[in-house]
Amino acid sequence: MGCSAKNHTTINAKGFVISHSANNESVELSTLAISILKKHTNDHSIIQKYSDEKYRDYKRIHFEVNPDLTHDYCITKTSNTLSIIIKSKHSAIWIIHQLTEDLSKFDSRINADELLPSTVNFKKSNCNTFDFNYRDPHYSTNQIEGNSLIFGNNNVDIDWGLWGHNLSKIIPHNADSSIYAMVNGKRNKNQFSFSSSKLIEIFDEYVRNNFGDGSSHGYHFMIMPQDNQLVCTCDDCKKLGNTEKNATPAVSFFIKEMANRFPHHKFFTSAYHTTQEPPKEFLGKNTGVFLSSINLKKGVNLNKNQPETTRFLENLKKWKDLTENIYLWDYSSNFDDYLTPIPVLYSLQEQLKFYNKHGINGIFLNASGYDYSPFDDLKTFVAGELMKNINSNIDTLIEVYLKKQYPKSHSLLADYYISLERDFAALKKPYNMYGGINEILKTYLNPDDFIVFYDKLASKLKQTDFDEIERKKLDKLYTALSFTRLQIAYNHPFKKYGCVAKKKDGISLKPEISHFLVELKNHFHYDNLSKYKEASGNLNDYIHFWEEIIQQKTYQNLLLLEKPIYVLVGNINGVKYLNNGLPAYENDYHHGWHISYTNTKFKCHTEGFNGKKIIELRFLNNNRHGFYPPSQINFTDGEEKIRTISIGNYDTNINSLIVRVELDFTEHTSIEIEFIRRPYSKSMVGCDEIRILNEL
Repeated sequence: MGCSAKNHTTINAKGFVISHSANNESVELSTLAISILKKHTNDHSIIQKYSDEKYRDYKRIHFEVNPDLTHDYCITKTSNTLSIIIKSKHSAIWIIHQLTEDLSKFDSRINADELLPSTVNFKKSNCNTFDFNYRDPHYSTNQIEGNSLIFGNNNVDIDWGLWGHNLSKIIPHNADSSIYAMVNGKRNKNQFSFSSSKLIEIFDEYVRNNFGDGSSHGYHFMIMPQDNQLVCTCDDCKKLGNTEKNATPAVSFFIKEMANRFPHHKFFTSAYHTTQEPPKEFLGKNTGVFLSSINLKKGVNLNKNQPETTRFLENLKKWKDLTENIYLWDYSSNFDDYLTPIPVLYSLQEQLKFYNKHGINGIFLNASGYDYSPFDDLKTFVAGELMKNINSNIDTLIEVYLKKQYPKSHSLLADYYISLERDFAALKKPYNMYGGINEILKTYLNPDDFIVFYDKLASKLKQTDFDEIERKKLDKLYTALSFTRLQIAYNHPFKKYGCVAKKKDGISLKPEISHFLVELKNHFHYDNLSKYKEASGNLNDYIHFWEEIIQQKTYQNLLLLEKPIYVLVGNINGVKYLNNGLPAYENDYHHGWHISYTNTKFKCHTEGFNGKKIIELRFLNNNRHGFYPPSQINFTDGEEKIRTISIGNYDTNINSLIVRVELDFTEHTSIEIEFIRRPYSKSMVGCDEIRILNEL
């Protein structure tokens, strides 16, 4: 790997002449090289087209595109000539930028300060084959226009003519009804009939009119049923083999038809929902399938002793007999918290080795996508390099990237991120792809280390010797990390880094919370920093939640504050939220809610609570995630029933429901509270606080 300053071309020359092989693609490559090299020097005379008569004292750089090359690229080095041969034009911009950065290491006339570190070895003759031929780290940095080609990555917006469940978007509004699925004897517009000749012609026209026949540039197309369990059982689809639960036969027929019509494009399906069952016969050389790693453990090594991994390999084996292109829809993020730094690179390397060993040749690494996440530029670079070479040294990649992109702060960033990776790897724990701050603190985030880093970053930003680009990147990072700082403060409110101070009549927020909130409000300066998670993660709503807490100033009459609450039946995790004095965030079930998966009973000691008091309970209402207020609440003193509250009809559009009950505690030294779940499949009860108040 050519990451060090010593590992360069060592072509000391007055200038460089650019030559090319005779084919048109090679001519285009050399022309592009001249253009890019000239952009990185103020002395254009040092970059010239090749001529036998002129520039005899210049060194020669020769370019060639050769589709028959057995490797992805080859470097041939002699004393006077550097030859660069690539297999595909897709690698052109990447290899030229790699060369430019490498030349800049010893030729001061070439400026490549903003370019990525070169990892190509131009120092000696060598050939290399990428470990995966499709490489798409789906981070926001990879989505910036032009970046994926510079990084040498793929990109769904560039490489795919149709992606995901988007077939419906190309259907004309007046399309013949025969394109839709026959379900229970009726046409259903929520699914397609993939045996329909009309649907085939619509897709053919879409491909031909928008992407051509693929002879000059081939695209990928995703052909998937709509995201539901409906299957067409019209006569033609049934003849192909469709059943009420299996759409694979008709979808495979459709893919093979497209593949035959457009041999220079590639057509993919996915093993998902109604197409999980593999087809019966080979699909064709220009077809492929996306398998999903959704059920595999994240953050740890994969092996056959894991039942889910064994099932995955069994399915993979079936598909390998049916198509040459097995791509994986992989995951590299906590989708319920984009902004808390998550170490994914060490485990990604080990899992990529596993995938490569078992014949997977393409990776779509689903991460934070178009939304910002801390270190996503670093992860875009390192993940892309690992997909090219699974044996790359991750620590070296991290250090050279950060040194190049963050010249004034690279040591601080590298030390923290590498320690994050090492500490998590040592735990050998999987992480939850939809985990809240509780799970995060139990797996990959040490709050002490994080806050030391957060505070050092704040101090670093006060320095004045940064250039504008680096300062802006650091400020964006600090803004995002302020979310995590608030999460830690909320989750352990009474501890060292907590958000509250105790008072005689309750609690109040510490003044530094307002500072963290002000820092987080800076997110509006950045277009892609508006969410902290995949769904319902609007940062403005989160900020408003904190502002309401601040406005309330002091929470009074909290008689149960920090007193023991015992779980007699049900889930003990999250019991700390029931009497910490803080409201829960109704837009996020991870944030301050005690979650019950069964009927649950709590016990509270109430000695000294003489007279009538108000018990206030707030319940989460989120149908999408299965949270409902309980159907009944029972209040007892041991075996003696005190009161029962039934919750019948309520406004289902609200995010939370408050229940207030007046009870006389004069003769009760303890009270038991029981929540009876609603009789829905997998229904849960999310409770905010059990508040016993002297008055409303």
